[in-house]
Amino acid sequence: MHKGHEIESAERVTLRDGIEVSIRRIRPADWVELVAFVTRLSPQSRRMRFFTPKKRISAPFAKHLADVDFCDRAAFVVCFPGESVIRGVGRYEREGAGSTSAEVAFVIEDSLHGLGIATHLLVHLRLLAAENGITTFTATVLGENDDMISVFRNSGLPTSFVHERDLVQVSMDIAAPGTD
Repeated sequence: MHKGHEIESAERVTLRDGIEVSIRRIRPADWVELVAFVTRLSPQSRRMRFFTPKKRISAPFAKHLADVDFCDRAAFVVCFPGESVIRGVGRYEREGAGSTSAEVAFVIEDSLHGLGIATHLLVHLRLLAAENGITTFTATVLGENDDMISVFRNSGLPTSFVHERDLVQVSMDIAAPGTD
């Protein structure tokens, strides 16, 4: 089902409420949609992802986010079938040359929170990361971001949480057998 992440085609998944979405690899040309996507997010969602309620991301930063190698840096986007409008993004970035650890991050359109999109993205990222020798995902999450903490806690993977002031440092053993 998830094999062949080298293929450009989108995978359709059904969310908890029955809505169908497509998950596909990000493309360099998606930078324009990324700018629009971040602008549409609520200040609260932007703060949960970027730790600041900034209203937009710059074109150079969006281009950087959209131009990945699918080895050390990877991202998948969520759209409704047949659309190019980005509704969610999940990404990882290796934590240094030769590292087996990568930082992972997610952001989902406000109207689609709680439907399982981040969980689907985590599975895609995990499978691709494993192909690239990554065995651990890390994340820094605002302590109040219960939804994201729940995604990690309910992943079925060995996960540790270290609370530091307003932040939670998450570490996941993605090489362990889990629920795909």
